[in-house]
Amino acid sequence: MKREQEYLLKRFASVLRKVALGKEEEIKPDTNVAQCLNRKDLIQILKKQFGGTIPKEHDLVEMEKVELFELIENELFIISYMIEKWCGESSLTIGNKKPEKKEPTKPNSNGKGTSQKK
Repeated sequence: MKREQEYLLKRFASVLRKVALGKEEEIKPDTNVAQCLNRKDLIQILKKQFGGTIPKEHDLVEMEKVELFELIENELFIISYMIEKWCGESSLTIGNKKPEKKEPTKPNSNGKGTSQKK
C-alpha cells in the first residue's frame, strides 16, 4: 500500500469516526489531503460536489491545484470519490487474477467425495 493511500485511510477513518459520534457534520478538508490528490482527482470531486457540472464562475483552466482544493466544501466528498476510485482499481486487479485450480475429489469409505487437501 502506498504511503499516501495509508495516510488517506487513517485520515478518513478519523473523519468518519467524528461524524458517527456526532461531533461534526461537515468537515473542512485538511490541507495535507490536498498533497495526496492530483488535479484530475480534484476536478472529479468538484463535479461530484456540484452534481455533475461545475458552475461557470469557476474557470478550471486557470485555477491552481490549491484553488481547486479550496472549493471543496466537505471532506466527505473526497472520501466518497476516493473510495469509488480505490474500488475500481481493486476490481481491475481482481479481474486480472488467474482462477484457482480446484483440488480433485476422491470418494472416501462412505462414498462421499472429499478434497485431497489436508
